[in-house]
Amino acid sequence: MSWTLFRANIRDNRTIWIIMTAVFCFYISIMVGMFDPAGAEKFLVMMEMMPEALLKAFGMAQIGSTLVSFIAGSLYCGIVFLFPLVVSIVVNHRLMASHVDKGSMAYLLATPNTRTKIASTQALFSLASITALFTVATTLGIVVSGAMFPGHLETGKFIMLNIYALLTYFAIGGIGFFASCIANESKHSLGIGIGLPGAFLVLQMVGAAGDKFSWLGNLSLYALFDPFKLLEGDSFAYIGMALLALIAAALYIGGIAIFNKRDLHV
Repeated sequence: MSWTLFRANIRDNRTIWIIMTAVFCFYISIMVGMFDPAGAEKFLVMMEMMPEALLKAFGMAQIGSTLVSFIAGSLYCGIVFLFPLVVSIVVNHRLMASHVDKGSMAYLLATPNTRTKIASTQALFSLASITALFTVATTLGIVVSGAMFPGHLETGKFIMLNIYALLTYFAIGGIGFFASCIANESKHSLGIGIGLPGAFLVLQMVGAAGDKFSWLGNLSLYALFDPFKLLEGDSFAYIGMALLALIAAALYIGGIAIFNKRDLHV
C-alpha cells in the first residue's frame, strides 16, 4: 500500500465525502426525531398524504413500531440508496479511470510502486471511504437516539443494519471500481459506474411500486438488501450479506487483476 497515494485520495475526495456524509447524517437525525415512542400514528398520518405508489417505490410503505424498525422503514429502505451512492460513484471514478483519462496515471506508474500496489491502494481507499461514512452515520444514530429516546434503540440491531447496508455498498462500490479499472476514458467508467447502480435502483423502485412489476425488483442487486428480514432474524438477510461480500470481493480483486495486465494509453 502507498500511504502517499492514500493521503492524496483523501485530499481529492474529502469535499464530496464531507458533504454527502453530512447530508446523510442530517436525515438520520431528522428521522430519529420523528419517532414517536407511543406509536407511529403521527408519522403514518403524514405518509397517508403522499401517493401510495411513491411510498412503495422508496420503500417507506412499512414503518415499524420500535425505534430501530422505524429507522429501517423510513430511512434504510429508501434514502440509504441515494447519498452513499453519490460518494461511491464519484470516488471510484476518480481512483483509476480519471487518472488514466487525464494522463496522471503515467506519473503514478513512474514511481517505484507496482501496478498491483497502486490498484490495491485505490481499492482500499474505496472501501475505507464508504466504511468511514457508515461509521460516522452509525455513531451519530446511536448518540442522537440515546439523547432523544434513552433506552429505545436496540443498538446491536442498529449496528447490524448498518453493516448490512455497508456490505451492499461494498458491492456497489465494486462495480464502480471495476469499471474504473477497465476503462480508458472517463465517459466509459462513469457510464458503467452510474448506469448499473442506477439501473438497479430503478428496478428496485419499480418492483416495489406495484405487484404487477414486483418481479423486476428481483433483478436488482438491492434485492439482496432487506432491512426488515434482518430485524426479524430471517436467514435471507445473512445469505444476502454473504453474497454481497462475495460480489464485492470478486469485483475488487478482478479489477486489480485486469488493471495489472492491461495495456494503458497514458
